[in-house]
Amino acid sequence: MNEALFLFLMFIGGVMLAALYLSSLWFTVKCIQYTEKPVFWLIISLALRMLLLLTAFYFILKFGHWGHLLAALAGFVMLRIVSTSRMRHQLSAWDFTKEKRT
Repeated sequence: MNEALFLFLMFIGGVMLAALYLSSLWFTVKCIQYTEKPVFWLIISLALRMLLLLTAFYFILKFGHWGHLLAALAGFVMLRIVSTSRMRHQLSAWDFTKEKRT
């Protein structure tokens, strides 16, 4: 029973990692239009997001086993799929002709 609970917690941890990763990506994309060097900030943001993810996955593997990493990756991928499909749905409902007129 403890192992199932721990796998569930790893899954939730993966969801939280994905939420942090995707929200920081969204923040970067929204803010780079106001900076003088957008490529620099995109690269810095990518490096920091990758550092966060790889460090978290490293510690999951170091103190757990491959099943824990698999549960965290499943949570990460699940939230990524859900968020991209919701974003795609919102963008398809958006009226871009109104944006071009203003």
